[in-house]
Amino acid sequence: MIEQGFYIGKRDWWVMVYYDVRTPDDFQKAEGALMAAGCPEYMRSEALAKLHEWNRGYTFSDLGNRTSILLIGKATDASQMFDSIVHEMKHLAEHVGEYYGVNPREELSAYLQGEVGRQMWPAAAMVLCPHCRH
Repeated sequence: MIEQGFYIGKRDWWVMVYYDVRTPDDFQKAEGALMAAGCPEYMRSEALAKLHEWNRGYTFSDLGNRTSILLIGKATDASQMFDSIVHEMKHLAEHVGEYYGVNPREELSAYLQGEVGRQMWPAAAMVLCPHCRH
């Protein structure tokens, strides 16, 4: 598993991403992160159940504290991993945009998604690289 934390300065938002969640230790860390972020127990259970399947992810955001946890599960191949990363990245951008009243169909939303993508790129590149993943 690769862990990545970053701060979206323009939005005063903290993000923690867990890529390639697959081992019991990974699940324990993921659950702890969700718990620390204030994720209710029923949502944690739902998130962890999803991650036991292939090509799944989960995003939890605490809008009040402007923090998000992204969990990217195991993938069958790099293209599926990329799909999961982009999918959860969109949820993150939607949550941040919701907090700030950004219409998801406006250009500002696309810029926000681009900013999130640039922040996620260093760790995402590592997990997507077939020579770097294992």
